[in-house]
Amino acid sequence: ESRFCSYEYIYPFSKTVELSRDATGGNVIAKVKCDYINCRAVTGRKIDIHGAVGINLRVFKRKCDEIISDIDDELIEVKRITSPATVPMGYAEKYLLIEEDIPLSSAQMSIESILKTNSSVCVMETKIINDKAVVKGEMFVSVLYCPEGEGTPQIIKTTLPFSQIIDIDSVTDSCECDCKAEICVMDIKPKVTTSAEQRCIGINAKILLSCESYCSNEIPMISDAFSRKYQADIKRKNLSFEKITCTLSEKFNCKKSIDLDFNINNIIDVWCNVQNCYTKFDDGKMVVSGTLMTGIFACDENNIPIYFEKPTDFEYKIPFNETMGTPHCDPQIEVVSSGFTIISANKIEIHTELGINAGIYEKKEISLVCDMEVDENKPINRDKQCAMVIYYAGENDTLWDIAHKFSASLNEIMSVNKMDNEDLCNGKMLLVPLI
Repeated sequence: ESRFCSYEYIYPFSKTVELSRDATGGNVIAKVKCDYINCRAVTGRKIDIHGAVGINLRVFKRKCDEIISDIDDELIEVKRITSPATVPMGYAEKYLLIEEDIPLSSAQMSIESILKTNSSVCVMETKIINDKAVVKGEMFVSVLYCPEGEGTPQIIKTTLPFSQIIDIDSVTDSCECDCKAEICVMDIKPKVTTSAEQRCIGINAKILLSCESYCSNEIPMISDAFSRKYQADIKRKNLSFEKITCTLSEKFNCKKSIDLDFNINNIIDVWCNVQNCYTKFDDGKMVVSGTLMTGIFACDENNIPIYFEKPTDFEYKIPFNETMGTPHCDPQIEVVSSGFTIISANKIEIHTELGINAGIYEKKEISLVCDMEVDENKPINRDKQCAMVIYYAGENDTLWDIAHKFSASLNEIMSVNKMDNEDLCNGKMLLVPLI
C-alpha cells in the first residue's frame, strides 16, 4: 500500500567441513557472511528467497620442530644465523554484552515500527598489560523506522564505545596482539517511555572479541655445517618463520558517485556492506581493495518508495616497507558510517567511512640443519704433502663455500689472510691452510 514494511525471519543452519589434516587441540575462527540474497514476491503475502552464505574457517594450533642451535666440537665448522620469528603465545575469546536505550530527539516522531537496522563493530586500540589484553572499540548502529501516522521514515544513528579486559596466559608488555570483533547477536526493539509513546529504542548486542597474541624472538640456528676431519651426514629441514610486523587499527574514507536509472525526489536512507576484500603489497605499500554493496531507500519523482542496490569499489593504500620476506595480511573491514550528497535528480555521491583492523605478517622459508652424524671411520682424504693452497675467489664465491670446499677452518683462513670480515671481491687471492 505504498508504505515501507519490514519482516525478519531467523533461519538456522549448520555445516560440517572435512579438514585436510588433524587439528586436535587447535583453535577455530569462523566468519560467516551473506554473499547475496534475491527476493521475489510470489503473492501479496508470500516471498521466495534465494541466497548464499559464505563461511571462512581458520584452524590453527602451535607446531613444534626440533633444530640444532649449536655444535660444541672444535673440528666442526658451523654457519650460525639468527632469524626473527613470531612465536604464538596464546589465543583467547570473550563475549561482551551491550545493553543500551537510545531516546529519540525532540525533533523526531514516535516510532510505529522498525524497518531496518544496520550495525558494525570495530576495534580501535589493544594494549597488553600483565597477562591481559585491554581492548577498546566502538559499535555503530543505524536504525530506520516508520513514524506514527503519515510521514517519511526516519533514521537514528548512534555510536557506542566499549572496553573489555581479556585474560591471555604468558603474554608480556613486549608482545603484539591482533584483536578482532564480531557482532554475533543484535536485537533492537522500540520501547515505550513515560509519555506512553514509543520514543526510545532498546539495543541488546552480543559481541565476540578474539585475540591472538605473539612475541617476537631472535632464534639461533645453524644453516650449514661440516667436519674438517671426517665425513658427515647432514639432514636438513625447510622451516617457515613468520613475523608480525605491525598491527593496524584505523579509519579511512571512500567517496563514489552513483548514476541512477530514474529520477529521485528524496533519499530516505543509505547504507553499505563490505562484499569482499583483497590485499596486495606493491611499491612499498599495502593496498587494500574490495567492493561495497550500497543499499538505498528513496522516493522517486512521483513520491513512490523504492529500494535499489549498487556495487562500488574502494581502495586504500598503507605505507609498508618489506624487511624480512613475503608479507601477507587478512584485514577485517567494517563500515563505520554512510552518508550521501544529491548531485542531480539521477546522480548521488556516497560517503563511506571504513574501519580497518589487521595484523601484517612476513614469512620467510629457511633451510636449517636438524641433524648431523659424523662417521669417524671415514676420514677426509687430504694431500698430506700440501699444508696450504692458493685460491682465487670467483664471482659468486663466499668464504664459507671456500672453507667447505677444502674442509678448512673459516677463522684460520681469515687470520692467515688478515681479513676483518667475510666479504670477498672477485679474483681475490686467498691462502687456505689445510692443517
